[in-house]
Amino acid sequence: MRKLLLILTVAAVPFVMKAQMLTPTVIASTGGFSSNANGSLSYTVGEMTMVQTFSANGNILTQGFQQPNDNVTGLIDLTQDAFGSFVVYPNPAIDDMWFGFQLPEAGKVQITLYDAIGQKISDVYHTSYDNGKIVEQLNVSLYAVGIYILTMDFVSDKDGTAHTTSKKFQVIN
Repeated sequence: MRKLLLILTVAAVPFVMKAQMLTPTVIASTGGFSSNANGSLSYTVGEMTMVQTFSANGNILTQGFQQPNDNVTGLIDLTQDAFGSFVVYPNPAIDDMWFGFQLPEAGKVQITLYDAIGQKISDVYHTSYDNGKIVEQLNVSLYAVGIYILTMDFVSDKDGTAHTTSKKFQVIN
């Protein structure tokens, strides 16, 4: 009876199991992933002493830091301090990153992107702020690998006081 139950269970598993297809990206200090008609190649550098990849019949078995593509599916958790909040996610960023803020009062907000030595790259966001959580996407895939700084300048409509907050993030594309 046990053998029959085991055989039925093993036979039913392929019909019950469902899989998903994920295109991996590399989350590491350095590395990459590419694929073509002949197969794929993925690698990381400096994360482990030994990482092996085995491939047969179009299947790839990899150890290491392979992750599915990053997607932000919800709002960034914005914890409020005395001034407000300003966050950058994910850090490090590969293709896209998000910045979010929530402020205690209405005013003007300008967010500017600088490189590691303080040279202005661009104004990425400028608006009048009323209330609520604001989350915006920023494509960083065209930026060189390195450290960047997002600076949020806020001027209160109530009394004209100015606040500046900066967040450092890394691009590893």
